Amino acid sequence: MKFPRLFVPVLLIALAAGPRAQACTAPSCTKLINNGSDAGKIVVVVMGDGYTSSQQSAYNQQVDDLVTDGVFGHDFFEEEHNAFNLYRLNLNSSQSGVSQRVYDQHGTPSDASDDTIVSTTLKNTALKYIFSGSWAHCWLEHRVSGGTNLTQQAKNAALAANGVSHADYIFVILNDAGFGGCNRGPRDIVQTSSVSWSVAAHEAGHGIGGLYDEYSAGRGDYTGGIINNRNCSTVLNRSSVFWNRFIAPGTPVVTSLGAGMDSNRTVGEFDGCATYDSKIYRPVHNCRMKGNSPNYCPVCQTLMRNALYPKLKHDFDNALIGDFNGDGRDDVLVQNGNDLAIYRAAGGPNHLDRVWSANNRVPSAPGSTYFWTLASGDKLHVADFNGDGKDDIYILNTTSWGTRWLGLLRSNGTGLETVRHYGGTLPGYGRIGSKDQVHVADFNGDGKDDIYLFTAGSWSTKYMGLLRSNGSSLTTVKRYDGSFPGWIMAAQDRYYVADFDGNGKEDLYVFNGKDWGSWRYLGMLRTNGSTLTDIKRYDKKLASGWNMGANDEHFVADINGDGKDELYVFNGKDWSYPYLEMTRSTGTALNYARRYDGDPNTAWAPNIPGWVMTKGDRFFASDYNSDGKGDLFVYNPKVNWSTEYLGSLRSTGSALSGSWSKDWVSGISGAGAWNLGISDKILVANFEGGAGKPDIVIRNNQWLGLLRRRSSGFVMDRHYHRWIYTPLHDSKPWALSMP
Repeated sequence: MKFPRLFVPVLLIALAAGPRAQACTAPSCTKLINNGSDAGKIVVVVMGDGYTSSQQSAYNQQVDDLVTDGVFGHDFFEEEHNAFNLYRLNLNSSQSGVSQRVYDQHGTPSDASDDTIVSTTLKNTALKYIFSGSWAHCWLEHRVSGGTNLTQQAKNAALAANGVSHADYIFVILNDAGFGGCNRGPRDIVQTSSVSWSVAAHEAGHGIGGLYDEYSAGRGDYTGGIINNRNCSTVLNRSSVFWNRFIAPGTPVVTSLGAGMDSNRTVGEFDGCATYDSKIYRPVHNCRMKGNSPNYCPVCQTLMRNALYPKLKHDFDNALIGDFNGDGRDDVLVQNGNDLAIYRAAGGPNHLDRVWSANNRVPSAPGSTYFWTLASGDKLHVADFNGDGKDDIYILNTTSWGTRWLGLLRSNGTGLETVRHYGGTLPGYGRIGSKDQVHVADFNGDGKDDIYLFTAGSWSTKYMGLLRSNGSSLTTVKRYDGSFPGWIMAAQDRYYVADFDGNGKEDLYVFNGKDWGSWRYLGMLRTNGSTLTDIKRYDKKLASGWNMGANDEHFVADINGDGKDELYVFNGKDWSYPYLEMTRSTGTALNYARRYDGDPNTAWAPNIPGWVMTKGDRFFASDYNSDGKGDLFVYNPKVNWSTEYLGSLRSTGSALSGSWSKDWVSGISGAGAWNLGISDKILVANFEGGAGKPDIVIRNNQWLGLLRRRSSGFVMDRHYHRWIYTPLHDSKPWALSMP
């Protein structure tokens, strides 16, 4: 079915340039989507015409169906929801329905020049639209009298009356059962109430992305000048067509849909575009700009995202790793302001696809009355708090609201759902503090991850609470005020979750190098499932004779594979040379295993074979060869060298050996390469699945990459720029922005 010139849903370009703050107030004005200040977002305003006061509930439902849950609740706009704020205006019309006009088209329905008006039936409506149902007249018209555009005037008045000072797009719904819609000018897009949300999304492609229609409307061959931009091209040449990098080497041009092709994602040059039948080409067989109901194709998605990018809080700074469906592969969880999304290696380990997203709120779980309102101050902690093998989320927010919140978001295998949250206080623990720290640990060994909650600098008296999970809520089984037996809490205590005695209950190492002057302390706090006992405390020195420094860093790993978690201890700041120590846990103490010194003159404690240790090294614990012994990834982001190095240090249980990649990590299967940078952050993951395949997700503000560890070093499967999106073919996946 063709939709000639169906310029329908969504939005409209800026009308007023005044203050960016909106004074929208209920009941006639309602903010339906709130992603922050209007100054940084695309503002969409929805109005209705032909709805009487008694029909406002029906109008509200149509706004939900067509716009809020329709356009913004599906595929592309659901994923990029964060770019928009949406307002609804409730305008009362004196009469139901809109004015009608009938044309005699004289047998030429696509040519308006010979049309004559048969009749016009006017109604008294808020916006004074006239519906004709004629494609040549863009389906509908403004009412004009004496040279004054009464419809445009009415829209301006509606904005002003409701305190809406700024609108990037205006979407008008007509109370009419006819079929049609039109983008009339740069500002407003209008449709009847009977048109689906997918047509609205098609029209958004025109307004936001500047995209051409891709359907044919019986106009024959294109005979005009050269077009080679956006999503239509007259250039029939693989190497020079605008979207050439999306075309796989084996895809013919001209392209016809064949076996094994995806009608929406296989990019080539398909004949017919811009309402012409031939001699002008579109990227795919059926994109939203052709058939409305499919999603945008890879070319149109890229153009749309580039247009939205300045308004999106779109980065990878808060990306996390977790296996949210229990398939043995780690997913990537991306937090962007009020948006949350899960990306999974569902179609293969070398790329990610979005499988779930939430906008503004995480919905309630079945049987729960709770939901979580997402905000930029949310701090997410991956945990399996119900023991079903799927990772869940503990989420803490102490800054975005007047009340501080702690929530439990459970994985249902597809996405996340809210099972419980606590506002202000926790039963048995007391008030949630502004600097509280969540440490995820299964401290009673029942397979459900619990929380050690430490107040840090929240109050003058420090607290440590043991909050046990039953799978759907938390119970405080113990709270320590000010001290444990043998340990006085201080604001700069650093806690590390570890099962150092190998009994299946996760204990705590605790270090403080700054609150007690020149005295440094490291403690071992053992849990019995409901309490903590200080079984060992080191003052100034470890058992090896290591002089603790204020800036000691600690990395938990079972270094020798005996089931007891030990510590790697690194210091790259307090001494002339960097030092790394391997310890060995007996279950009640930390013994010395090995120490490496960055001092080239120290023969008895040499540098690590295969890695020259330096002060700027960053370490990440991982058993990368799956031998049960905790190893280290190490990264030096051009702190001590002329370029960056990424290495892996393998533990034998008592010694380390290293290998590394320099500056660039080469890609496989034509996937480009990753240029290591000073702002890169490492996430240890297993996105391949299976044993013995520890990988790295590497990220910075605008880039995210998937790196595999191999015996010869690292290789890159794929990386993403600005957003995660995987076309079927892209010769340069590292540069997804169009020229």
